[in-house]
Amino acid sequence: MALDGIVLHKVKEDLERYLPIRINKIYDTSKTQIVFNVHAQNERLSLVMSFHSNDNHICLSKRNYPTYNEPSTFVMVLRKYILNGLITKIEQFRYDRYLLMHIRARNELYDEKEYILSVELMGKYANLILIDENNKIIDALKKIPPYENTRRTILPNALFELPEKQDKEDPFCAKEPDLNESLVKQLQGFSKLLENEVRYRIGHDERYKEIIKQIAGSDCVYLSPYKDSYEFHVIPLKHLELPYEKKDIQEAFDQIYYENSEKDRIRNIADDLFKVVKRQIKHYETKIAKLEASLDDALNLQADKKNGDLLYLYPDLDAKGLKQVEVTDYEGNQKTVTLDPKYSVKVNANRYYSQYQKKRKGKVYIEEQIEIARNELTYFQSLSEQLSIANYSDALDIKEELSRFGYLKKNSSKNSRKKKVNLYQVKVGDHTITFGKNNLQNAFLSFEYAQSNHTWFHAKQYHGSHVVVDTDRPDEQLIRICANLAAWYSKGRYSSSVPVDYCLVKELKKVKGTKPGFVTFRNYKTIYIDPYEDRDLTIVSI
Repeated sequence: MALDGIVLHKVKEDLERYLPIRINKIYDTSKTQIVFNVHAQNERLSLVMSFHSNDNHICLSKRNYPTYNEPSTFVMVLRKYILNGLITKIEQFRYDRYLLMHIRARNELYDEKEYILSVELMGKYANLILIDENNKIIDALKKIPPYENTRRTILPNALFELPEKQDKEDPFCAKEPDLNESLVKQLQGFSKLLENEVRYRIGHDERYKEIIKQIAGSDCVYLSPYKDSYEFHVIPLKHLELPYEKKDIQEAFDQIYYENSEKDRIRNIADDLFKVVKRQIKHYETKIAKLEASLDDALNLQADKKNGDLLYLYPDLDAKGLKQVEVTDYEGNQKTVTLDPKYSVKVNANRYYSQYQKKRKGKVYIEEQIEIARNELTYFQSLSEQLSIANYSDALDIKEELSRFGYLKKNSSKNSRKKKVNLYQVKVGDHTITFGKNNLQNAFLSFEYAQSNHTWFHAKQYHGSHVVVDTDRPDEQLIRICANLAAWYSKGRYSSSVPVDYCLVKELKKVKGTKPGFVTFRNYKTIYIDPYEDRDLTIVSI
């Protein structure tokens, strides 16, 4: 759920503990999320602001957020005006769902200027607006021209106006509310969720003043798992009749929003990748079907040769003007041979020989093309599987791979740097298991990262991860853990008795001219495993 005004007030109080906050870096992680890397109270933190219509929020976080390859125009404007500035003051009026962050920064001439950043978290109207000292808008994340909203124009150089105020009572000063009317319409900062909780508690012999006192004194968030996410507030949500856990604001918001924003970031990059991969899969499936039809035709070449031979048995036959002729074959059987009526028997025979030679050469070519197309189809099917389990970093690897082979336009930015290849690791006793989740990671792991005496695993006949453990003599438990990882991070994750091949890394061979991640190997063994997600393993990215 999105924040209501009361939860946002608690977030504001949490932010104020860190003032002044220096802005060290500004970047966007998606089209709706902007992150400031900040320094406050001797800590380096991320100030995360999301303006997604469903998950808009602001919070400090200790997590690292990945960046877009190219900053948006709005981010470049923010960098120009407030990078290295200090957030000195944060205001919230009447528990409305916006914060005004006062920022002091220096311009190009090193003159100190005052700016305001309006962080507006109002559902589908969520926005981030930069305002100068003359109360004029410098720029905004979402621009709103007059023809879209006659009451409030959000464009550069327009005068900034606060969101429309609502005539409601302060919930912490109000007397007993009228339960016959909507509390959301009566009280500032109330959401429907909080109203339901207050009504539930009043119905269970709690007084309004006692409830509002608990809200005022709370400095944490209570999370209740609900569907695929969480419901939360600054007091336990008893009316949901669900278990809840108490967390501080930073930790709670990381748990609530980080995974959702990760999905959003993946969706932003993966949607285009899925389209490319899906288009290529369809292209090669169609191509293979056409080539196989051509191959069926080419396989009839012996019939053409036989027809040519039979016609040469009757060189003096006057067949001009005939569409077919009856002849006796070598076994004495009558056979009908189709002719082109424009030509003589001899010319028709030569035409059959020409078709025979063409089909004979074409058969070899078509078989080669079918093999190439099948390999390409297998490659894109593997990418489709990898995208289905990819995180943001993995999706970027796949994007780089598609760009490298010309399926996507390459990033021509001068600032683009070679991306570090991520791998994943698990510690099991004294041993380290390392694995990749896409072709680039698998290729790097198998031929650059792993040592020759390490043991390598891969699900047989499935697209999937390469897994390496740092020993040449793994015990049975280690073999099963590695085999399970290889099977789980493969297309066979929901199958049973998945065969997993394993051998020493030195037995691997990279085939010249093939796509990344393709290997051949020898001197291997096979284990059969029923894959499952082993939640006891702590997987870290390296």
